[in-house]
Amino acid sequence: KMGLKEDLFPNTVDRVLYLLAPIIMVVPAFLAFSIVPFGPMVNLFGVQTPLQLVDLPMAVLFMLAMGAVSVYGVVLAGWSSRSPYALLGGLRSAAQVVSYEIAMGLSFVAVFIFAGTLSTSEIVAAQEQTWFAVLLIPSFLIYVVCMFGEAARIPFDLPEGEGELVGGFQTEYSSSLKFALIMMGEYLHTFTASGIAVTLFLGGWRAPFPISLWEGANTGWWPVLWFFIKFVLTFSFIVWVRASLPRVRYDQLMSLGWKVLIPVNLAWILLVAGVRTVVLNEDSRMIALA
Repeated sequence: KMGLKEDLFPNTVDRVLYLLAPIIMVVPAFLAFSIVPFGPMVNLFGVQTPLQLVDLPMAVLFMLAMGAVSVYGVVLAGWSSRSPYALLGGLRSAAQVVSYEIAMGLSFVAVFIFAGTLSTSEIVAAQEQTWFAVLLIPSFLIYVVCMFGEAARIPFDLPEGEGELVGGFQTEYSSSLKFALIMMGEYLHTFTASGIAVTLFLGGWRAPFPISLWEGANTGWWPVLWFFIKFVLTFSFIVWVRASLPRVRYDQLMSLGWKVLIPVNLAWILLVAGVRTVVLNEDSRMIALA
């Protein structure tokens, strides 16, 4: 419906950047979701096909990079609008993403240490026995908080705080296709955050316990069902939080990121690395004795 609305350009905007900004918000969100595996290899018309668009050896870093690139669209939307409210919203978004991108990246380090890889498909394989949400509870909880900060969803939707900035970076965007692209980009980032949570911490497409005791639980098309059940539950949790919690102040947002999440992350990484080193040394010693 919004695509059929009249496309208006305010007189003061930079037309090229004003038009380009919503596209920059949407495209990285699509690309980031391409690394999420929906299931194992399946037989599709007689051909063994992986249910994953791209399996990169550095897939998680690619996802983080796409999340960082999308903030350029928000900053350009604020800058090109030539509105003080939009500009402040764009600057807020840049500071927020930088803060929570660091904390989110650090929350993945413990996963890399345990899985020994940055490939999303191999990380899912490493959770065959136990989900990382159970083994690495602090990392999972930190990621959940960062997920809201990275996607700028309530209670961390400060870049578009209506009470302070009217509409934030999207103040000058009318109800047209450009505004629809901005809304699409926001929801796509939420979908991607949910998919990454399922893949890195909730076992990916693997069946939950006790269904996993069934021999055929992780074969055929069943894993696709398990993935989408986890995905829907994670996304529903985000919607529930949005409907339940109020928006925090900007100083509280930044203090949480820099004074709590990052220091706790660093301490947890040192602990996980130490424990992992001791366990590997013990395993090597037992193999040598055998």
